[in-house]
Amino acid sequence: MISEELRDELQFQPDIVIVAIGENAARPETAEAKKEFSTAFSRLIETLEKSGKSTIFVRSQFWPDEVKDGLMKEVTLARKHHWVDLSKLIDESCYARSERKIEHAGVAGHPGDKGMSVISNALLKALNDAGKSKSN
Repeated sequence: MISEELRDELQFQPDIVIVAIGENAARPETAEAKKEFSTAFSRLIETLEKSGKSTIFVRSQFWPDEVKDGLMKEVTLARKHHWVDLSKLIDESCYARSERKIEHAGVAGHPGDKGMSVISNALLKALNDAGKSKSN
């Protein structure tokens, strides 16, 4: 159960929660699998909502996936949280393999320094934008 697995984190009652998941989940191909993915993600968000008055940000995946990102975005926006779309920000220069030679293809396909910077800058912009809209 999510609430048990995240007990310590939920008791902390953070002001801000950033959800960054999905990359290692299988792409749901069938209508049933899509419903399962969406339901599981909804349960996670609902659990986070119950932990306090957190402002919740959900970012799309580093490796864009229209299906998974679309399902997560739909839930995020329906529950009136913040969606941070990385899909148009990530290009080949964001991969570790673009920064230096890395023997292991899996490691080389992860974000490099530039990729991590792009992700953090997108999140910081979303945090700043949310703060500005709250103060207006």
